[in-house]
Amino acid sequence: MKILFLNNSSLLCHGLASGFSPSDEIRYIPVHESGWEDRLTTMLKTWKPKFALAEGVSISTVARKLFPILRHHSLPLIYWAIDDPPDWRLMSRPLGREARLVLTPAQECLSLYQRNNIRSLYFHFACNPAFHRPSEPSPKYSCDLLLAANYYTSYPQRKIGLETLLNPLRSGGFDLKVFGNEHWLVNTDHYTLEQGIYHGYLPYDQLPCAYSSAKIVLGLNSVVDSPTMMSVRTFEALGCRAFFLTHWTPALENLFKNHVHLVWSRHPDETLELVRFYRSRDDLRAKIAHQGQEEVYRNHTYQHRIQSIRKDLEKL
Repeated sequence: MKILFLNNSSLLCHGLASGFSPSDEIRYIPVHESGWEDRLTTMLKTWKPKFALAEGVSISTVARKLFPILRHHSLPLIYWAIDDPPDWRLMSRPLGREARLVLTPAQECLSLYQRNNIRSLYFHFACNPAFHRPSEPSPKYSCDLLLAANYYTSYPQRKIGLETLLNPLRSGGFDLKVFGNEHWLVNTDHYTLEQGIYHGYLPYDQLPCAYSSAKIVLGLNSVVDSPTMMSVRTFEALGCRAFFLTHWTPALENLFKNHVHLVWSRHPDETLELVRFYRSRDDLRAKIAHQGQEEVYRNHTYQHRIQSIRKDLEKL
């Protein structure tokens, strides 16, 4: 198949692209770059992709220009609604109406798409074993606890993770490093990190190295009531064989086993207990991290994901 990605995000380049076979041909025209309309039009005249694919917010600002071009060339669009369910009404639904197929990591949204006559399939995040794997540790990222996540004010449920996971660790005397956007320093919630905790934005190509350098990798979820939706970092951290500590959600419990593949906390006090227990137990952390990596490599790679919908893609 010939596949056109309308973005060059890390999620596509280091993630989803790895799920396709070597015989598939993937090209990229990021629609956030200037001159994309001419490049896209020229390409579609000489190269005939089977479909175009875009994820999340990547096409939201250019939709009015993009959709007429796709219609003119009869090019089906696959929209990966990575921000379901919170952004379903304002973003996924209007963009999905212009797509031939919507992919959603939130299983509960399938019925919503069906009611709106939008064809959809369940399609979750995953890992890429060729990229999400252990790396040589670096002193730059060495610490007790490491969180690689952006600060968002638009997802109120994310505050549950902050209260359960991050807040008790900020003043616990641990070596804690947080990487992400600068909203960790200035935001409308007036949530600020203590000096020395925030370490700037983490380049995505450094993610395996960072995860391999910390004793405990932390994870935040923006959705806490979905049976399937969880942070992509869950799969990525486990793929890197990190010992992963996050806050409980039903999705985590449906896909993984506590103290077997990863560890979750339901309360700030439990978070402190878990960190104090596991921080000094290298053998247990290594065992759980290894089992977590085995689980995602066995069941949750992008090759697994693409294989599950391959027939649907070929029928477009």
